[in-house]
Amino acid sequence: MLSKSDLLLLRAMQQDARLTAAEMGEACGLSGTAALKRYKKLVNLGVIEGTGARLRPQRLGLSLNMLVLITLERERRGEIQSFKAALRREDRVVYAYSVTGEADFLVMIAAKSIEEYDSFTQDFFYDQHKVKTFKTLVVMDAVKTTGSMPIDVNAGSD
Repeated sequence: MLSKSDLLLLRAMQQDARLTAAEMGEACGLSGTAALKRYKKLVNLGVIEGTGARLRPQRLGLSLNMLVLITLERERRGEIQSFKAALRREDRVVYAYSVTGEADFLVMIAAKSIEEYDSFTQDFFYDQHKVKTFKTLVVMDAVKTTGSMPIDVNAGSD
């Protein structure tokens, strides 16, 4: 079980992964050295998968973001695993989730233009994979994109 200090550290790191050891310590009530040890422990435990920068798609020329519901032609284990692997390799796929319900996958795709997206769907969905149907939802406004997990610091052990 994670301690209250661990949870405080995780909450702070979600907001800014560039914190110094001293800032980590201040955030969780420990010395910088102790906080850095906790951070490394959380990485080794797999609680922290990695750190990265949040980028603004528009500043990269990626003016279109689409959420796509995808249903595969067949739901055989091998085809599903192959499709998952292809999603992981594809740079334009920002997020990909295997889901239950009316579709098999929910995927976020970033593109420079509708023409680029159309070309991607023709190639990736029809030529490379056996996609039965897909439904595209164009993102009009990214209301919240932090990716932060809710952390209840009161749930930690001490």
